[in-house]
Amino acid sequence: MNKSIFSAVGVSVVFALLMAAGAEAQTWDCGKTRGTVTATLSDGTLRIKGTGAMGDYEGDEFSDNPPPWDNSQNPIINIVIENGVTSIGDMAFIRWVSLKSVTIPNSVTSIGQSALGGCTGLTSVTIPNSVTSIGDGAFGGCRGLTSVTIPNSVTSIGTSTFSGCTGLTSVTIPNSVTSIGDYAFRGCAGLTSVTIPNSVTSIGSSAFSQCTGLTSVTIPNSVNSIESVAFESCRGLTSVTIPNSVTSIASSAFRGCTGLTSVTIPNSVTTIGSYAFSQCTGLTSVTIPNSVTSIGDGAFSGCTGLTSVTIPNSVTTIESYAFSGCTGLTSVTIHKGASYIGIGAFWNCTGLTSVTIPNSVTSIGDGAFSGCTGLTSVTIPNSVTEIRDRAFSGCSGLTSVTIPNSVTEIGTMAFSGCSGLTSVKIGNSVTSVGYRAFQECTGLTTVISLNPTPQTMGYEFNGVDMAKVCLHVPSGSIDAYRSADGWKEFSCIKDVASR
Repeated sequence: MNKSIFSAVGVSVVFALLMAAGAEAQTWDCGKTRGTVTATLSDGTLRIKGTGAMGDYEGDEFSDNPPPWDNSQNPIINIVIENGVTSIGDMAFIRWVSLKSVTIPNSVTSIGQSALGGCTGLTSVTIPNSVTSIGDGAFGGCRGLTSVTIPNSVTSIGTSTFSGCTGLTSVTIPNSVTSIGDYAFRGCAGLTSVTIPNSVTSIGSSAFSQCTGLTSVTIPNSVNSIESVAFESCRGLTSVTIPNSVTSIASSAFRGCTGLTSVTIPNSVTTIGSYAFSQCTGLTSVTIPNSVTSIGDGAFSGCTGLTSVTIPNSVTTIESYAFSGCTGLTSVTIHKGASYIGIGAFWNCTGLTSVTIPNSVTSIGDGAFSGCTGLTSVTIPNSVTEIRDRAFSGCSGLTSVTIPNSVTEIGTMAFSGCSGLTSVKIGNSVTSVGYRAFQECTGLTTVISLNPTPQTMGYEFNGVDMAKVCLHVPSGSIDAYRSADGWKEFSCIKDVASR
């Protein structure tokens, strides 16, 4: 494909080629209906004229239907489309890096898919009011494009329409637009601000992702959903206003927005999606309203600047890794309503010193508080029936723990590595103590087990000096514990009443 040659040469060489070609004009038929539209290339200008629509093409030199001018030995510097032509075909001018300007007349109503995609030399384009449809990827990868005005005739901005236009600094979206498609402005790193009009009801997936220069955005009351990855990695974004019309914030919507310092989630929102605000390291506070029922997987994971969070009683589930790696988090309040604290929900929140678990919670998930080295106390309510694997493993600051009578199962390595733990009380309903549940709890001096029947044990206290720990058990159960595997390793076994 000769246009690929022009991507490797400088502007001066391009003009030298023009002079060398000297040459005669080349003409092609390019109408959707044969004979209706023609294209003539002369002295670097491709002139399209006729009546009706241009044909659609496949922008690949190995395809069965490439644009006819792709085989030209001459570069295209300017494109002039004359009145009468009603559409620019799919991939008609894709990747002509020598292209500097394009003139689109008022007769054109549609610009096809990837029509001017990859035209990196194009610096500006005027889209006339006659255009109602701009195809997917129409201007994608036009890195030289600095500004664009979208006319009031356009109702939707399609998928990847301006994706990768890194030089784009401003864009005007008119009130006629109702939807902004997936990837529409993805990777427009030069874009500093954008105003989304009240006509827009949906912002597509990854619509503004990786717009690293974007500092502020106003989302109007007409928008009811912010789709996945919509503003991901907009590192320059310092503030965002989410209106009351929004009911859900989809997965990774603001993930990696490291400049974001605060966010207010309105009362209309019921769901915060997976990783919605993950890695927003500048975020110091967040207000979660009573309307929210679910906090998704990793929703605020890696928000290292977050110092406190209040989870309202409307939330029934805190999903896996929701606040994992929030190392600056010092306190968390979970109001009554949540029934499950998910896998790794607060994993590695090293600054967390205390947590109150409400009596609505029935299960503490795998690794829920694992690695919370600053945690000194935790209250486990009577509603909890299971403490899953590694739930509190590595909580080296924890000094004592009481496992209530409601708990029937303590998971594998549930409290392993809690080296600061000096005493533990195990309720009378616990029938299963997981493998290495209290491994390396080297500070232990007192263990109380209230179940009159000793559970089957093996290496549950592996790494603990049993000679330094006194086990207290129910009256009449001392002999049973002294003969039970694992329990009999304690050198001191006493009646709990003697404490």
